[in-house]
Amino acid sequence: MKQVVITGIGLACPLGVGREAVWAAIESRQSGVRTLPWLEESGFPITIGGDVPDFEPKQYVKPRKSLKVMSRETQLAFAATELAWADADLDEVDLDPERLGVVLGASLYRSELEDLVNLYRTTDNQGEFDFTRWKEGMREMYPLWMLRYLPNMAACHIGIAHDARGPTNSIVEGDVSSPLTIIEAVDVIARGHADVMLAGASSTMLSPVDLAWHAGARSSRNNDHPAEACRPFDADRDGAVWSEGAAMFVLESREHALQRGAKPQASIMGYGRRCEASSANKKPTGQSIRQAIDAALEMSRVPVSEIGHVNAHGVATVEDDAVEAQAIEEKLGEVPVTAPKSFLGNLGAAGGAAELAISLLALQKGLVPPTLNFAKPDPGCPVNVSAEPRVAGSPAVLALNHKITGQAAALVLSVES
Repeated sequence: MKQVVITGIGLACPLGVGREAVWAAIESRQSGVRTLPWLEESGFPITIGGDVPDFEPKQYVKPRKSLKVMSRETQLAFAATELAWADADLDEVDLDPERLGVVLGASLYRSELEDLVNLYRTTDNQGEFDFTRWKEGMREMYPLWMLRYLPNMAACHIGIAHDARGPTNSIVEGDVSSPLTIIEAVDVIARGHADVMLAGASSTMLSPVDLAWHAGARSSRNNDHPAEACRPFDADRDGAVWSEGAAMFVLESREHALQRGAKPQASIMGYGRRCEASSANKKPTGQSIRQAIDAALEMSRVPVSEIGHVNAHGVATVEDDAVEAQAIEEKLGEVPVTAPKSFLGNLGAAGGAAELAISLLALQKGLVPPTLNFAKPDPGCPVNVSAEPRVAGSPAVLALNHKITGQAAALVLSVES
């Protein structure tokens, strides 16, 4: 199989836009979780989250008329891709468009409420919904409304912008979407079907539709101290914090990267993806997490002793963190663990990509990134949490993501000097 490397990283997340801004926030231990005025004004009981600050899509989206049919998630994905493309120095490279592809993880892109106002008004009959007016209401909506919110549109816009005619795909699998897109991109290159793949994810958990649907379940209630709200593996954790963002990578075969004079930033050594049965009455046991770790280690042929740190899912709910921590301890022992959601909150589908990018940026500086808000160890979470940045004992990282419906995925990567 062809070896696959990462040559570009692009980020637009609650810590900022671009790798420099994100790393500066990590270095200064600056949280991306803040009070969101629109949540305060809405009267919603949870008023904190992680939005992308100072994001101006016109800086990145060309042609600008495309913004009319782009949701915010698509705009973030496009911006992250442009940053990764520049980071990989691809502007002057003559790529074969037939061998350039896109695979992007996404959530269900929810409609902005403003787009539905005329529909609601038309179907309102003295305060009650009147279905007989539905067709009339639909005529009041923006004709290209649907194109804004199809989850595959981010990959489509990116592919069109870069004339990518190779394999293109979208993966909508919640919190494990990011590693699954990277795995898919690696497989495409390894099979010889592409030389370069643009891979990553974009999503938000801050849509009013999602917030209303969750109704505050599994959420932190620490409105008074937003920066301290997300506390992975800490004994005082009280739930997840919801956020938005995107992260994209340029993946290439090592041969292609070296041939064009690019310096690989990291190599993808192995991966694992597993699932266990789970339902509302049967919570995940961690079996799929353990199996995904085993599969990634076996494929990579990297011994446990050479894993420098684990980039954990660390969503900061009481149940999920305990299940994950026990699986990590069983399979990897005392390896240092970092949980970037402590900085970011939970981006959803894009979380794994943004978290992995943070580990790679840290390892390029010889460090294990810190975990914010870890002050009180929990006996139920027997892991070696890296509360402060520490010197990396190895350039290899094992990245984990999982979800409450039983899916889990693990990646083993090694940063190159």
